[in-house]
Amino acid sequence: MPQKPGWLNKIPDVIRELEALPRPWVDRATVELLLGVGRRRAQQIMAPCITDRVGANGLADRDALIARLRRLAEGEDGYYERERRRKFAAVLTQLAKQRREQPQLLVEAPVQIIRQEFENLPAGVQLEPGRITILFDQPQQALEKLLALAMAISNNLAHFERVTRRDR
Repeated sequence: MPQKPGWLNKIPDVIRELEALPRPWVDRATVELLLGVGRRRAQQIMAPCITDRVGANGLADRDALIARLRRLAEGEDGYYERERRRKFAAVLTQLAKQRREQPQLLVEAPVQIIRQEFENLPAGVQLEPGRITILFDQPQQALEKLLALAMAISNNLAHFERVTRRDR
């Protein structure tokens, strides 16, 4: 699919700047600067509006160029570019919402972890009054053991409190 022209969204601002120009004509360099396009594209946009020449350079009638830009913005290309950007913004908004509602998983949990019990915690997980010790070789292994411990706690909070409570 061909690249959509990004300058289509700038047209309202460009028209305001063109209307503020002191002269009734516009040269290619001005069109390049205002639209942020290259020489060839500026020439293509201006071509139907050129009414005079200075050497090899064409000068476009300012009002005719403004009318052409309005037609381009309202035309099919402008409509599809605005629609594409609207859809893209909607997708970004949806992805941001999903990210907030469903944070990234640090550890992929196997199904059996849901029924984790204290009696079969992974090796290297030790609970003592006032202390939890997790021994691991790799960071991923630490996350897995912490998840197993968290699931065991959520399945039997009373046991966790009994084992880790410091009696004073």
